[in-house]
Amino acid sequence: MVAIRCTRKLLQRVGPPVAECAPWTTRLGDWYARPVAVGHQRYVLLIGEHSRLPAVMPGRDGKHLARNFPDALARVLASLGIDASAAEREVEATGEALIAKTESRSLLGTLTDFSFPLIWQLQDEPAADLVEAAIKLSRTPVRALGPAGSPDGVTRDLLA
Repeated sequence: MVAIRCTRKLLQRVGPPVAECAPWTTRLGDWYARPVAVGHQRYVLLIGEHSRLPAVMPGRDGKHLARNFPDALARVLASLGIDASAAEREVEATGEALIAKTESRSLLGTLTDFSFPLIWQLQDEPAADLVEAAIKLSRTPVRALGPAGSPDGVTRDLLA
């Protein structure tokens, strides 16, 4: 079980959050999500709580965010070269996802920081692959992860 913790703006499209969430059962923790607009295109940017690994999804089907998230995560983990069995366990644990409110201002800050380069990349390359966009973001050093900590490296460590 995992919670997808959405910003207020995203909750307006996804639907109401649950009152309380059970503890997560994934190594990457809960996922934080916000909408990102590039022209008329809508996307959802998500980051993992413990690794800040990004995933980018089309935003046109907000009501099914929880159902579509495991596929997006599977593609990102495969592109990172994560061991197939570890990736499968993580994706399987996200199969039961609940929509909840955000709880961490630090994670919201990382979402905001990641949204700017994502917007620029998608403006420059409208046909860009969303998995490749997430992988580019995953190489960004994040201060909250410690010195020289980047989401891709921390994810590899957590799923090793």
